[in-house]
Amino acid sequence: MKTEVDYINDLKERWPKDWQDPEPTKETISIVDAAVKCHPNSEKLWIMRGDLYLIINYEDETPIGESLYCYEQAIEINPRSHEAYFEKATFIDLHLGKPRKAKQYYEKARRLKNA
Repeated sequence: MKTEVDYINDLKERWPKDWQDPEPTKETISIVDAAVKCHPNSEKLWIMRGDLYLIINYEDETPIGESLYCYEQAIEINPRSHEAYFEKATFIDLHLGKPRKAKQYYEKARRLKNA
């Protein structure tokens, strides 16, 4: 079985690197899905999964809310994760168009990072 670090490193190698091929491959999505299944308590893997799901072409009917779910999972695992709160805030701000609601999560992320 792959370790959490193995999955993180594998995903970093496969991460979309430029605008010529910005979308993750189905294989990369399969890997991140397997990673959170094998390591469901990995805050970092949930955040990476959320980030990958954000850059998928949603014409294939992948629900955009899956990213929000991932960030919420990361927060549940580690309520002091400034990265998870920041990603959640960004999602709410940019993808849901609710900057006022996002502000509370940006503030929480800032406070946690500076703690």
